[in-house]
Amino acid sequence: MRAHQLVRKLNNMDVDEDLQKIEIINELFGSVGESPSIEHNFHCDLGYNIHVGHQFYAGYNCTILDMADVRIGDHCMIGPNVGIYTAGHSIGTKREK
Repeated sequence: MRAHQLVRKLNNMDVDEDLQKIEIINELFGSVGESPSIEHNFHCDLGYNIHVGHQFYAGYNCTILDMADVRIGDHCMIGPNVGIYTAGHSIGTKREK
């Protein structure tokens, strides 16, 4: 519930509210480097399993499903409509089952 409330706040902020966005990102994520930037329509599960480095940027409609740790380094830019999914599906092939 905590993550959903913070994500809703983040997604509904005005474009020019950079400092307030950074405050929400710092509260939402497990760890954050300097100058993070996330465009609107961001989604995540828990938030606290997301760790990003300095100058992190996520484009419009980014989804990070963080049921497990997500670690993103410095100076990483994620394009629009990107999804990072850590859990919820089999990673084996049919033959391995």
